[in-house]
Amino acid sequence: MTRDTSDDMPDKEVNRAAKILMEIANTRSRTSFNLGESSEESRAMNSLETIHPCSEEIRACFRREEALRYTQPNKAFSYTAVDGKKSVVAPLKRRGGKLFKRICHYDILKRNKPPFFTLHCLVRDAAARLPGGVGTRDDVCVLARDSQFIVEDISDSQLSKAVKGGLDRLHYEDDPCVKYERGRHQWTYLHGDRKVEDFEDDST
Repeated sequence: MTRDTSDDMPDKEVNRAAKILMEIANTRSRTSFNLGESSEESRAMNSLETIHPCSEEIRACFRREEALRYTQPNKAFSYTAVDGKKSVVAPLKRRGGKLFKRICHYDILKRNKPPFFTLHCLVRDAAARLPGGVGTRDDVCVLARDSQFIVEDISDSQLSKAVKGGLDRLHYEDDPCVKYERGRHQWTYLHGDRKVEDFEDDST
């Protein structure tokens, strides 16, 4: 059985995945509007409980994007969040001209993952996909389970502990992509409104 790589996965497949995600999100938005919910009310309700696990269709779409993202980890990438909006993640950091490898957390991640895929990548990608760019740690955990590089049978407590550490580290980077809102007990993804071009200098 051959592993799915972006060498045999053209860009049009990823574009199709993004289109599917946006169509699903638009359908949900219309449903909420017909039920009389404002976007603020809808998001407020979602913030009181974790978001629901993604459908198989949404998960498959994300995994196409994820596979493409890690074929060029030194470049910024635009994911499609679960609300259908585009959200950019920064390129992986370089050190001495080479991609900087961090602790791999093999208890959480599969052995056959891309060489530079780490816990930080898992958590950053999940945070970037939060609806509205805001969510709890549990929300991030739900989205992290969509990754094709995570061990499927890890416990919720294992994942929660790992995600907590990942969020804390990302929070203290020089250009943090997440911020913790203490009053709301939520995390905000800070790079969502940036463009891929904004990170061009970071990839060298």
